[in-house]
This record gives sequence, structure tokens and C-alpha cells, in this order.
Amino acid sequence: MSLIFDLKQYYRIAACLSLALGLAITPADRAEAATSTAKQKAKTAAAKSNAAKQKTRTAAPTVLDPVTELEIISDEAIALNNALGANPDDTQTKQQRAELALRAARAAERALSRGDENLFTAYRAQIQKHFAGTRATLEDMSKRGIGAAEFALGVFALHGILEERNIERACASFAAALDKGFSGAKFRHAQCIEQNDPARAFVPMLEAADAGHAGAIERVGRICLEAEPPDAPCAYARLERASREGRLSATTLLGWMHAQGIGGKVDLARAARYYREAAQQGEPSARNNLGELYETGRGVAKDPAKAFDYYLAAAVTGFPPAQFNVGRLYATGKGTTKDLVAARHWLGEAAKAGVPQARQILDFLDQETETGK
Repeated sequence: MSLIFDLKQYYRIAACLSLALGLAITPADRAEAATSTAKQKAKTAAAKSNAAKQKTRTAAPTVLDPVTELEIISDEAIALNNALGANPDDTQTKQQRAELALRAARAAERALSRGDENLFTAYRAQIQKHFAGTRATLEDMSKRGIGAAEFALGVFALHGILEERNIERACASFAAALDKGFSGAKFRHAQCIEQNDPARAFVPMLEAADAGHAGAIERVGRICLEAEPPDAPCAYARLERASREGRLSATTLLGWMHAQGIGGKVDLARAARYYREAAQQGEPSARNNLGELYETGRGVAKDPAKAFDYYLAAAVTGFPPAQFNVGRLYATGKGTTKDLVAARHWLGEAAKAGVPQARQILDFLDQETETGK
């Protein structure tokens, strides 16, 4: 994405102002609040004893862990589908099943927001299995102005669930969901318009971030980092929050900031800690970056064999830079046994993915083979 300087400045200012809004409480505000609280306490002091005895418990909204929610949705879907099997024309049950499909679509998006691809895949399978018959009801709900239904249709189109993948249709649904008052569509809508209109996209992206959408939080952090010059405090604050929300890519980027000295001095030991945290949870770029530190001995004890292991763990997931590094080490025998067949395989994979240095090494190996004949 190419942004002009003034637009990047706007991004940085808006993002950092947003971070500060929650802290804008003055001493006068606190004094007024304290006075009001004291008066209220005085009025209710006499009634507290009896109120405590007769108090009924008001349960806080239950926050289910993601796996439990997945299981609950599946169980309810099975029951509703069984009921529809006995009475296919039961409109009330069809409505309940469609509302459950909305819940599944939103849960799938939350999983992606946290970077949990495995959980998203489970939700995709669940929707395919249990909610294939919900489209007509969802479309009817959307026509009645229910934005969450329009959002679910957008999710299905975006990910190719229950239909062929159609980005244009998905983006139209996300925009319509927003028009119908469903604020949960802001992140996806911002993504849809970001390339052509980054200034307009930034507003819903920032709003989604401030509402707690982990993917949006990371994106705002990246925008701050991409600014000229980078706004390191803004980037770090956003990326650190996204990292806490489970975004391993944000954790890796925090490591990169420390490795590059963005916002402070180069701190390779701290970079290695961030990389290791994400690498242990399977983040390919973190594994590759940690491998580079072990290969060069920067921030960690030099260990070519360990470097190779980290490169390979990232390469098998299809990460092109790691595929290049594995091929390179196989070609030289650094950190592993020299194996030109394996080198050609991994360098070939990296070359197909567009890593130009991989093709250069392959050409060199071809020349060496010709010379040795």
C-alpha cells in the first residue's frame, strides 16, 4: 500500500489519540465523581443491611471458551436439524437455526481475528455440515434489516462457505451490514476499501481496533509502523495489545522492531524472546527469524544446527523465505548434512514462490554440475 506523507501523518495522529482517549480523566472529573458517590452512599447507607440480605444474584454474561462454544453450537444445530427433519415447515425452528448460523459465522470470524486457523477450520466444517439450509432464511432476515444476517452472508461469500468464494459479493454484504447497523462488519469493510481508499478505510479500521478486534488492532499497529518516519510508540502499543490477544504475527513483528532498533536501541536478546514465543506456537515467520539469529549468533549463542531446525519447521508450512534458507543450508552443508537433491527441492519451492535468490543459487548449482562433468 502506498500512502502519501500527509495521510500517514493523519493515521499516526488518529491512532495515538485513540489510545489516549481512555486516559483523559481530569482531577476535576475525579472530584465530581467522588462527591456524587459520597452523596449516593449517604442516601443508601440505612438500606444496605436489608438489601444485602435480600439481594438476588445477577449473573454476569457467561464468556465461553472457543472450543466449548463450538461444541454448544454443534449440539444445538443437531437438535434443530432433527426437529426440522420431523417437521420441515416449522418456520420458528428454521429461524432458530438461522440465528445459530449467525452465531457460528461470528465465532468463525473471531477465531480468525485471533489468528486461530485451526478453530476457524473447525467452524467452517461445522457450518458446512449443519447450516447448509439456512441461506434463504438469512436472506429474508437481511431484507428485514438485520445486519448480522447480512454479515453472515458476507462471511460465507468471503471464505467460500456454502457457496463459491466471491470477494465482490462479500464486500457488498459487509457494506450493507454496516448500513443496517451491524458494527461488527467494520474490520472486513475496511479491508474491502483499503486498497482504493486508505483514508476512508482507516476510520472503520480504527473503530474496529478500539472495539477490540485483534486483527484491526494489529493492522493499525502496522500502519503506524509503515508511516514515514515510523511512529514507534503507536506501533508498539497496538502490536503489543494484538500480541496479548493471541496474534502471533504481531508478536513476531514486535521482535522485528527490537531487532531493527525501531523506537529505541537494537535489542537482539529481546527480539529473540519475542520470536521464540511465537515460534513455539507455530508462527512460520518467527521460526525463520529465530533461525537467522541462531545462524549468525546475534542475540543468542551461535548454533547452525538449531538454525536449520527452525528454518525447516517454517519451510514445511510453505513459508518461502524459510524454504530458501533450508535449500541454502542443504547446498552448503551448514547446520546439516550437505544434500544437493534436497537443496534443489527447497530452492525450487522458494523460486516458484518468487524468491529471486533461490533461482540464482539453482543456476549456480547447475553451473557447478556442468563444470564437474
